[in-house]
Amino acid sequence: MYVAITGTPGTGKTSLAENLHSSGYSTVSVKELALELDCSMADADGDEMVIDVSSLAAKLHGHLAGMGDPLFIEGHLSHFLPVDAVIVLRTSPLVLKERLAERGYGEEKLRENLEAEGVGVCLSEAVETGLPVAELDTTILSVDETAKLTLRLVDSLRAGEELDAHKPGNIDWMEEVSQWY
Repeated sequence: MYVAITGTPGTGKTSLAENLHSSGYSTVSVKELALELDCSMADADGDEMVIDVSSLAAKLHGHLAGMGDPLFIEGHLSHFLPVDAVIVLRTSPLVLKERLAERGYGEEKLRENLEAEGVGVCLSEAVETGLPVAELDTTILSVDETAKLTLRLVDSLRAGEELDAHKPGNIDWMEEVSQWY
């Protein structure tokens, strides 16, 4: 089973993947895959990596076989890859703002990511895939708590169980977002 771990930057995807990996689970990042399979290039400014998701998805066929079950694919574009389920990490925009500011995000990039989280861009994109999707509010969860919950969700998804509290649409930041305007 291939599970995408996606979400806006700063929601905890990399920390979760590192935790799962240190616990013996197979993980890989979209960025690593793109570099390995020659599906990336620098943007016009040379500041960021641009990933050709279509090319990456096409090249993944067979490449991931034997890497583990479940295999967690981490990155904010992971839900566009050939996966079996998607876990979307969500974080309060107020908390996310602090995290991204600590990373040195400029005002424009900060605003773009806060708006994306506020309206649930990654969640909407994941739901559009038609795959099973769960969303987790990582605002106050520790990485260990998020990892345990992720593993329980994977077990539930494998068993075809309902996700109840983790169904898409249970997290709503619109009250916070409305305060911005």
